Amino acid sequence: MTNNNQNPKQFHKDVHFWGQLTIAVAFLCTLSIPLYLTFVLGYRPNSADIVSGMISIAGFVGIVWFVEPISYFPTLGPAGTYMSFLSGNIGNMRLPVIVGTQEALGLAPGSEEAEVAGIFALISSTFTNLAVLAVVLVAGQVLINVLPPAIVASFNFALPGILGAMLVMMGSKVKVPNLVALVAIGTAAMVTVRFLPKFLPANIATPISLADTGLIAVFGILYSVLMAKKDHAKQTASQT
Repeated sequence: MTNNNQNPKQFHKDVHFWGQLTIAVAFLCTLSIPLYLTFVLGYRPNSADIVSGMISIAGFVGIVWFVEPISYFPTLGPAGTYMSFLSGNIGNMRLPVIVGTQEALGLAPGSEEAEVAGIFALISSTFTNLAVLAVVLVAGQVLINVLPPAIVASFNFALPGILGAMLVMMGSKVKVPNLVALVAIGTAAMVTVRFLPKFLPANIATPISLADTGLIAVFGILYSVLMAKKDHAKQTASQT
């Protein structure tokens, strides 16, 4: 009985060791190219570009840095969390695979059996994803070369179409008064960002003007979080 209690503890200890190690290695590999470009080839971006880029990225996905690990962990478990955040495509690929596997086997999320089944599901999903990507990378360029120019030119609308669908999907879940307020906040922030830099020093005005979209997203996220908190408080008060 003692051995059965110790095995999961040792397993999770090993998971955290190898998970943190692989994440650290992936982090260093990710930084290797920008470090090479900066310190070897001498391409050094100025501080304004770096700050504006960070603001823009944080405005779109900053909230995800905190929400996804907390919301996904109960289903993914420790091993699944490390593997999923290393391979990516969590919400649209890894999580559905794990949930489908656990439901097919009749396992309760959070149990040891569900965690082990999720690990094997993640491994299968990752290898399948890599195999499909390999085929696309090899044959994708060949396919594009044989397609008519009109069809190739239509690919320019893919990104706006995806972003538009995401905005519609997100906007449909927001109440009309809040949606109107979000549009007003975005418009006011855009106008402010366009005119405010004229009254600020250049070292402050440049990052702000370059990161206008990110700043608007930040304001929108803050407003959405406050409204969600307010609605949650109202629902709690009505239930009590």
